[in-house]
Amino acid sequence: MKILYDHTVFQFQRYGGISRYFYELITRLSTKESVDISLFHGFHINKYALSEHKQNFDSYWGYKWKYKKPAAIYMWLIFAIPNKILFDNFMRSSDANIFHPTYYRNGLDKYNKSAIVLTVHDMIHELYPDQFIDSRFVIKAKKKSINTADQIICVSENTKKDLISVYDVPEDKIKVIYHGNSLPKSDEYLTCADLKKMYSITKPFLLYVGDRKRSYKNFAMLFETYSTMLSDRFDLVCFGGGDFNHNELKTIKNIRCSGKVIHLSGSDHLLASLYKNAFCFIYPSLYEGFGIPLLEAMGLGCPVIASNTSSIPEVVDKAALSFDPNSKDSLMNVIELLESNKSKREKLVNLGFEQEKKFSWDKTAYETFKVYEHASDLKH
Repeated sequence: MKILYDHTVFQFQRYGGISRYFYELITRLSTKESVDISLFHGFHINKYALSEHKQNFDSYWGYKWKYKKPAAIYMWLIFAIPNKILFDNFMRSSDANIFHPTYYRNGLDKYNKSAIVLTVHDMIHELYPDQFIDSRFVIKAKKKSINTADQIICVSENTKKDLISVYDVPEDKIKVIYHGNSLPKSDEYLTCADLKKMYSITKPFLLYVGDRKRSYKNFAMLFETYSTMLSDRFDLVCFGGGDFNHNELKTIKNIRCSGKVIHLSGSDHLLASLYKNAFCFIYPSLYEGFGIPLLEAMGLGCPVIASNTSSIPEVVDKAALSFDPNSKDSLMNVIELLESNKSKREKLVNLGFEQEKKFSWDKTAYETFKVYEHASDLKH
């Protein structure tokens, strides 16, 4: 089978769930003897090293652009036209059975000599359009892509439900395939003493991972709960999502939480070490298409406290303490339960280990290949 992937997500996403998903998928499928991968990486800014696997690809073109952190939308504008022209030439020389675009795009119907498989990750732009400067354009391209695709992969049952509700897609056109966990397991994590020495973490700490700026991520509720009721006995570590901005730093200073609310970023090893040593991982989001950090935390023995909305209960099942993301009291209740009940904490950790085992990128790749086979059969 010959499979073609394009540049679309890689030209504007340095790190992130979607480009991580395609990295894990492409690298696994490229090792199958029955598969020929053609990847047009394009002019891109992505940090996942797909080019290091090009010896396993049938064809590859890509150039990683070096830059000093401009907004992703500007990089997309710079790359859009040259990438489109170059990809059209790359596509014309391809005899792929399957075209799996890495993001939503206009004009997919031009590539109908191949069966088109599309992955829909969530309905965030439709449900929270005011939080994205490009919502109107993404929704337009997404709708066209959905209508053109021969088969659609959704990353959770909740995303499938939302897709059917918003776009009235026939159920038999959709297959749910879950994500996996990419964080490495090792015996060489940083210890609590290491973290204290290197990053001035002085108390047991609550861990938050990812973007803080989008309101649907609900970090503001977690921060308010922490600052008013928890700062005397916990530090709050925020990993990723960009440095604290001026307003965040001002707020932290005004509420006398300087040195207690800590931002870190860096390697997967550091993130894994934080999961291993955190009092708990808190996921307060109002909406997620899947939620890879949940798998990361469970797989590393970090107790999970998670909101009871969207796909999150589907991912954690019974391996998390759930709370109402609109209620600070609900969040406080589960944190205090975890503090006061050692056996509950141990049970939660063990349930997390077992739940995370249900998900793997190998399984993702296997099930995706089956969708490719089905789409190819339908096309021909």
